[in-house]
Amino acid sequence: MVNIRVKFRRGEEVKFISHLDLMKVFERAIRRARLPIAYSQGFNPHPGMVFGLPLSVGVTSEAEYGDFEITDDSLSMDEFMNRLNSQLPAGLEVLAARARQTKQNIMATIAASEYTVVAGAGTDCTERRLKDCIGRYLSQKEIIVKKKTKSGVKDTDIRNMIFDLDFALQPCGGLNIIRLSMLVSAGSKANLKPELLVESLLGILETDYEIDRIHRSKLYVRSGEELLEPMDARVL
Repeated sequence: MVNIRVKFRRGEEVKFISHLDLMKVFERAIRRARLPIAYSQGFNPHPGMVFGLPLSVGVTSEAEYGDFEITDDSLSMDEFMNRLNSQLPAGLEVLAARARQTKQNIMATIAASEYTVVAGAGTDCTERRLKDCIGRYLSQKEIIVKKKTKSGVKDTDIRNMIFDLDFALQPCGGLNIIRLSMLVSAGSKANLKPELLVESLLGILETDYEIDRIHRSKLYVRSGEELLEPMDARVL
């Protein structure tokens, strides 16, 4: 058996498919490419593949990850990647593939995510007001929001889930275009969606806004005190 970790992008063409549909797309592509994927035992065998943090519908990404288990140890990483790419639809593309030695799969190890959020706001949302707003926002000891959980909606403190937050502002006709860059907690232990952060932040500013695009640029796993990219040799 060989374990392979791949990094892939998810573009505009496929940003509205669900995580479950994404898994089905990969399963069909693997079958058409005749890749020697391993299957689980039992009455309902599943292909040996696990994906990282599910991406919200409507979000694009250049940093998605999946772990695959194959039965042919003579298959090179390049051949696996090329054969899989040949069967994936437009908008999905494997960017890299590496052998994985660790027993922990990608879903269990994700710790942080980097996003860019582009939103349109009124001209009252000036650079000075936004800079002051972010300063006041991050100076709070607690940031309480209404967060959906499996047990319902509850008050949640997200302050410790925000690792970094920055912005750029660009006038565009009768609007100001806000570009927020954020590094936030992600994964099974603590996961902060960028939409929730934006709603909480711009609620302080009291300005009308509309999110145009959300893009995930990086995912990280934690190794000791460090955040490392999932393809880093130190975590493979």
